Amino acid sequence: MTNQAPANKETKPAEAGGTLSRAGRAWRRVILGAGILLIVALWCFRGPLARRAFTQMVLANDAPAAEAEEEMIHNAADPGAAIVAAWNTGKIAHRRLAMQQLSSMISHSPSLNPALHQILLAGTLDPDLDAREMALSALEERGDPALPALSCAQLNDFDPQVRLLGLRHLHKPPARVGLPAVTPLLQETNPEILAYVVKLMAGWSGENFGLRLADAVPAEDENTGLIVFANSSYEKTRAGANRAAAWWQEHKAQYPSIPMEIPAEALAALRPVYASPFVLTGLDGKTVRLSDFHGKTVLLNFWTTWCTACLSELPALVALQKKHQDDVAILGVSLDFVPDEDNPQAGASPEDIRRKVARTTAARGINYPVLLDKNNEVGARFNGGELPTTVIIDSEGRVRRRFVGARSLEVFAAMLAEASRPMPAARAAEHLTGAR
Repeated sequence: MTNQAPANKETKPAEAGGTLSRAGRAWRRVILGAGILLIVALWCFRGPLARRAFTQMVLANDAPAAEAEEEMIHNAADPGAAIVAAWNTGKIAHRRLAMQQLSSMISHSPSLNPALHQILLAGTLDPDLDAREMALSALEERGDPALPALSCAQLNDFDPQVRLLGLRHLHKPPARVGLPAVTPLLQETNPEILAYVVKLMAGWSGENFGLRLADAVPAEDENTGLIVFANSSYEKTRAGANRAAAWWQEHKAQYPSIPMEIPAEALAALRPVYASPFVLTGLDGKTVRLSDFHGKTVLLNFWTTWCTACLSELPALVALQKKHQDDVAILGVSLDFVPDEDNPQAGASPEDIRRKVARTTAARGINYPVLLDKNNEVGARFNGGELPTTVIIDSEGRVRRRFVGARSLEVFAAMLAEASRPMPAARAAEHLTGAR
């Protein structure tokens, strides 16, 4: 018996150890099974998960490649929802791509769900003139009943190019709608606008006012790069406008003005578009941040030394800075470093390009900071590849205007005055349709 006692004591730990081993094996089987299920789930849902990750990556980027955003929308389980998501980022590049994709969608099928239709309506009042143009064209293509009111909303804008945009989309409404809307523009001095107004009136009235659109085709001045009209254009368009005005005085009682209200859905979809922050280096080597100018209106002008239209508007910007140096910050963003098929500096060294920008800045008397966007980081967010591009940002960081092409000193001044005024939600559309 004395020999058995120790044996019993030795077997107890072994038995206990065996019990723990079986429990451990059970847990390992549970964990292994869960791992297998997870792998199977990830394998089964790898497509949706990958698409979601790709979508989040694209939307988080301030300036994604156009191909990436197109792929995101085309491969989405719901392309319409992807367009809405891109639009709702509030980023210029995303919104432009979203409007392009929406326009393309309409060309294949005119039917739209309410969310997409609301974006299309709001796009006609967007601060980005490119978005407005695409939205109005899409509304016209689908024969949308909101087109007349939203086209008329452009006619009171400060920018003559916006007024022209509205006129170009007013040829389908009947005379009772169109005539009262366009006749106030007979007082215009811009020959191209006058020619469009008179041409529309001729179509609605059946009269011949002796004026053609070809009589007011602008051309680029070879020396200045400015878009100008021949003296004959002013004479012909004014004579045609006078004849149209005389006809209108005799017949306007037959065409009482019809109130043109902007659709409530368009106003409800308007949201502020905020400029994303950036950091660039100036010609003087100093770092400049957009946030440095919070509290001021900022005018971003994207330009190059070889763009004649860019150079043509520099005197207006210099004059603006002199007049508004206390409350407006003008920033000239040079895209000379960005590869372009029209860029005569292709292949030049970065230092040679910098010196040319510096020489042009000095020769043109530029009195505001010139920033070097060497990698097109900021240009990709706002520019879109066309020059000159101007972006006007108010003191709260909201984009009020984005447009391509030179503008006159008077138009720039009106836009800056507009951007200096508060923009409460109740007046969200007022600054966009800008009563002159």
